Amino acid sequence: MNNLSTINQKVQAALEKLFKQHRLVFWYDEKAEMTDLFDSLHFPDAEKITIENNEFTLKHKLLIEQPVQRFLLYQAKPKPLDHENWLLDLLLSNYEFHTEASSLYLQDLELPPEFKSLVQQHEEFFANEKRINDLKTLLEPGDRETRIRLKMLSILCSVEPEWEKVLYALFAEIQKNKQDKYKAIEKFGLSTFLWETIEKKYGYKSSASTLKDLLLHLVQDNFERSLSAGKPKLNKEAYLFVNRWKENSKARQIYCDWSLQLESDLGVEGSIQNMQTEHLLDSDTYAVIDKKIIIGIRDHIVNNTSSNYILQEWIEKRRVKFFFADFSQIYEALSNAATLLDEIRKVNLSIQSPDDGFKKYEKQWYKIDRLYRKYIFSSEQAEHQNILKDLTLQIEKAYGNSFLLKLSDNWQHAIDDMKVWHIDHIINQKSFYQNWVSPYLRTENRVFVIISDALRYESATELKDLIVKEDKYTATLTAVLGSLPSYTQLGMASLLPHSSLTFDEQNDIVYADGISTQGTPNRTKVLQKSYPGSIAIGAEDFLKMKSTTEGREFIKPYNVIYIYSNHIDKIGDDKTSEGKVFEATETEFEYLLRMLKHINNMNGYNMIITADHGYLYQHNRLDESDFTEFTPSGSVFKTSRRFVLGKNLVSSSSAQKWEGKALGFADQTEAQIPKSINRIRIQGAGSRFVHGGASLQEIVVPVLEINKARKSDVEQVEIDIISGSSNITSNAFAVSFYQKQPITDKIQPRQLKASFYTRSGSLISDVNTLLFNSTEKDSMAREKRQVFLFTSEASKQNGEDVHLKLEEQIEGTNQYKLYKMITYRMLIAFSSEFDEF
Repeated sequence: MNNLSTINQKVQAALEKLFKQHRLVFWYDEKAEMTDLFDSLHFPDAEKITIENNEFTLKHKLLIEQPVQRFLLYQAKPKPLDHENWLLDLLLSNYEFHTEASSLYLQDLELPPEFKSLVQQHEEFFANEKRINDLKTLLEPGDRETRIRLKMLSILCSVEPEWEKVLYALFAEIQKNKQDKYKAIEKFGLSTFLWETIEKKYGYKSSASTLKDLLLHLVQDNFERSLSAGKPKLNKEAYLFVNRWKENSKARQIYCDWSLQLESDLGVEGSIQNMQTEHLLDSDTYAVIDKKIIIGIRDHIVNNTSSNYILQEWIEKRRVKFFFADFSQIYEALSNAATLLDEIRKVNLSIQSPDDGFKKYEKQWYKIDRLYRKYIFSSEQAEHQNILKDLTLQIEKAYGNSFLLKLSDNWQHAIDDMKVWHIDHIINQKSFYQNWVSPYLRTENRVFVIISDALRYESATELKDLIVKEDKYTATLTAVLGSLPSYTQLGMASLLPHSSLTFDEQNDIVYADGISTQGTPNRTKVLQKSYPGSIAIGAEDFLKMKSTTEGREFIKPYNVIYIYSNHIDKIGDDKTSEGKVFEATETEFEYLLRMLKHINNMNGYNMIITADHGYLYQHNRLDESDFTEFTPSGSVFKTSRRFVLGKNLVSSSSAQKWEGKALGFADQTEAQIPKSINRIRIQGAGSRFVHGGASLQEIVVPVLEINKARKSDVEQVEIDIISGSSNITSNAFAVSFYQKQPITDKIQPRQLKASFYTRSGSLISDVNTLLFNSTEKDSMAREKRQVFLFTSEASKQNGEDVHLKLEEQIEGTNQYKLYKMITYRMLIAFSSEFDEF
């Protein structure tokens, strides 16, 4: 009963809609099954008439008596042949209504009669009202059968009516060992269309014809086509499909999961075992390719069989590949390792004088310490650390013996004859307040001094790079001669205003003009003695304050604010955690950047970051030769791995002795410093992270002066499209891109996605990710050439304008915005490979 009622409603609704377009509607009921239904219908603006051998009378009535009245003409038998039909002229000029299921579906969908065969082939699909309604919302004027079937597939797969998204959905389902969507496709008679389209689009034909077999062929063919000597079996459209799949933010995880499974199923690792690394650089079909490339790069570094320039090019090429994020730290480690060993091989560590050595370290040699730190950090974070085991041993040996020891021995020879701890033309750390803080006070400007315990000079160079990348910040880095011994108490005291520094003989506490400098309250006393509007505070307490309220109130009375941070030294000075000192440096960078922004939110614009001392650090366990046999003797009141403090210290050939006056002390305290990088044996103390000595790493102290401007000064690099020909005459079309400026502190890299679109916005090429990060000053070296491959859809655009769009990702989202666009004319004689779909 319910079913009959539903049919009545459908017929009533369909006829009412037809009467809005036609005056006469003919209904031939071949089997006389619909008489009751006809009798039940009622139309306020149309009259029902039965055709029963009354054609002549009806014709007179329809044309003469009631020429504008709407009529439903029903005949309970088959439609007569045309030559026997007295009402044929009226039938042809009006509308014939059908009541079989396929006709009702057609009328419901508002499709013309030529689609009746399609509906009949898939009648079961249309038996569901929701599916019909879903399809109605998708149908567009001009849809052909192939397009309608694609939309039917999309409904069954619960995706948008795009061919590639249908395949993504099917591949995602079989990944979970389900086939509900595919079974529905078979049930509703769409599987033949599916496989015929797959064959036509991708050239895939197999006796297996399963989704997994198709997937295997698509993925493996993508790999073969990425190799210069590969043997692809499918067409370029198949290659483009997989490339676009990898670029699809919503479907890339499906690809990733399948790639990893197929890599194992196909034994890809074995098949690429004997391939040269450089032959795989363009391929990113499987994750194991990256593993092979990583091992290849590592072996080149270890064996010194390729130039650093080439290896860096290889790593840069991989940065935009699909699996790079899974190996980013190990690639970073390899990049640092290659450059580090290259620098060590080229470096000349000769030193003519203390001034010569200090300045060479400030300008050049610090880079090796920085690279060593970056390598150790990234290798410790690396995804597959065992791969780097031999390389790390080589790095440790080269850094320790060929650089650190050699440099420190040469430096020791240069300072052996120094009578006073002073280098001409180099500012001493004890003059910090006078040189950097006092100028602000003379102009009554506020200054924030951040003292980062053990922030090494090489680390400060990286911090400067990070700061100037921040909008509106400028920074100037100066190297000063750190106080000796290079340890916390003396370094902290040296940064405070003072006329004299003395020691408490019972310990290593340093006094500035008779006031203890130990602890924040005492440092505030020293500061306020020199300038009342001063305060010292710990970094954590400072950051706890709300910058716009509490913070601004706090700083109101003060023009000098000293802030103390202690991530690096705290980790390094603990034997149990000293191995994480480079990780602590990264943490300190984040902390200091956060502090600068906090200061700026308090309307602070003048900031200085400095340190009390540097340090020596070797990640590997030290050899016996790294320890001195020197035993301190005399009136000793402080002994550390790298220095001794006391009075009447007994001289030793293994340590350099300094009188207090020579070190700038105002009392008789003496110091002894083990020569070069040697450590004093002390029970229980850490030995890899040490400071207090006179090595360049310990005594070259950074002073980083930072100012916040009011106008924006950071921009991304600009990219131009070098159009060349404005006509596209090949389905593999090369475009050149030009990076207008070299990358600098204030000009940042830009990553773009490049692809061709029709005027209506349809994608017709592969999608290429391009990274513009060249620091080359030579403009020719900043050009980048990219070949685009066109899809079969591009064949429909022949003779039309198409657009090359450069798009960049909106930060914090997976959405993209248009950066730049240029128009080309499509003039390709397409091969049969690009048959229309």
